[in-house]
Amino acid sequence: LVETSSRRSPLPEDHCCAVSSVGNGRMRSLCLSSLLLLHGACCCYIAPASRSECSNTASRRRCRPPLLWSGETSAELVIRAPPQLLFEVYADIERMPEWSPLLERVTLVDPAARRSEWALRVPRPLTRLVNAAGLQNLVQWEAMHELDPPRALRWRSLSGVQNSGEATFTPVAGQPRATTVRLRMSYTLPDLAGPLAETRLAQSFVRRTMHGAMTRFRDAMEAQAAAAVAADDGGGGGAAIAEAAMEAAMKAAMEA
Repeated sequence: LVETSSRRSPLPEDHCCAVSSVGNGRMRSLCLSSLLLLHGACCCYIAPASRSECSNTASRRRCRPPLLWSGETSAELVIRAPPQLLFEVYADIERMPEWSPLLERVTLVDPAARRSEWALRVPRPLTRLVNAAGLQNLVQWEAMHELDPPRALRWRSLSGVQNSGEATFTPVAGQPRATTVRLRMSYTLPDLAGPLAETRLAQSFVRRTMHGAMTRFRDAMEAQAAAAVAADDGGGGGAAIAEAAMEAAMKAAMEA
């Protein structure tokens, strides 16, 4: 189950208007629209201006708080694997591209601070547009995450795309080897991009992207959990379960 919602709200006054990060012109509009779809979560970044830039009347006229479009996407899935396993694998954020092919790479640059660098996989023709339009900050960004083992992982962006989210892992009552995984992402766009993000095409793309990532994660984790069960019972029935799960995971990978 994947759900989406959206709303419009004014940008806080102390974040008034570094619109240069979004830019004007047809090229930037085309590039921004394409990148919003590629992000899957349809998010982009507005760099906050400092208070000093808006300290006088003239500056305030130049940087009146624009309306923002904010949205949220959530998904839920039951995975036949224990919460501890799912949390440990999901918390290894450098493996994120395995579940989301739209990501080129994720690098944990500061393990102590849990700070990471993310890069979006962008088609070569669009890369040229990104460079020409000066929108490189939409394809590479920094983020930090918090861990609450084995129940939850939370993250927020530090630069680039403005987004945050949470993944939770809840045991299914009466099923010790089953876990309900819930994923929630929130994001913010300049109001000019809101109509694009609300189109049926964009919303469908967001839902498919999130569902596909969770399905790949489920298939890989169920295969790993089944293999562990097979090893524990020395083969037996667990081996058949493991083989079936591995086949499902391979099929999902080929379809990705």
